[in-house]
Amino acid sequence: DADAARAKALAEKVGAQFHSGDNSAIISRPEVNAVVVSTSEHEHTAPVLEGLALGKAVLVEKPLALELADADRVLAAAEKSKGGLHVGYSRRFKRRYLLAKEQITQGRLGTIVGMGARLYNSRAQVFAMLDRNPGATPVVDSLTYYVDLLGWYLAGNRVAEVWARGAGGAIREAGYDCD
Repeated sequence: DADAARAKALAEKVGAQFHSGDNSAIISRPEVNAVVVSTSEHEHTAPVLEGLALGKAVLVEKPLALELADADRVLAAAEKSKGGLHVGYSRRFKRRYLLAKEQITQGRLGTIVGMGARLYNSRAQVFAMLDRNPGATPVVDSLTYYVDLLGWYLAGNRVAEVWARGAGGAIREAGYDCD
């Protein structure tokens, strides 16, 4: 936790060996060999780059980054790093999605040539996300799960087309600069 007092309280509660309110102070410790980046979306890049520069395995919650330039920097750092980089798309580990993947892998559904997904966010979900970080739009925060999932289901099949449609009037009407 960035709040040192909360980090200390949590460390005491779980019996952690050390704590800090500073990510870098933890990431740079020699006994740390893996880094889990679960900060707000707009804060992913720095700890990911630091972990990779130190040759540590890094698991970053999705999205990898909010800006393409930051994503490019992270991917370039991963190429040079002795550590590994993984993006935590948790949908892949839910039973229902694992079962679907198993059916596809075992050929029980025939040849799949296309897939579709629908995503519905409540206004409360969207507003909470945008209040936390205006750059973490519904597309970045939620839709990326399904882009990843469909790509995983269709492993080995190159994506030829992606089509999306959305309705964003309610979000703009509430005062957010986002569709």
